[in-house]
Amino acid sequence: MMEKTIKVHGMHCNSCESLIVDSLNGIGVKSTANHKKGEVIVHFDLKKVSLEKISKTIEENGYKIVK
Repeated sequence: MMEKTIKVHGMHCNSCESLIVDSLNGIGVKSTANHKKGEVIVHFDLKKVSLEKISKTIEENGYKIVK
């Protein structure tokens, strides 16, 4: 199981956090989001889901990954 912190731009509230966490749960990724810090911490199995898929899922919800 891997852990990665992803910087995310565009989260403004608890609803934003919930949207991201729920979307990531849908692809089998456990996560926590913090809109105040602008980050999402993901726990995932690289054999089952790629970091690219995680990023795409976050961006499909209207948020931007900060690199």
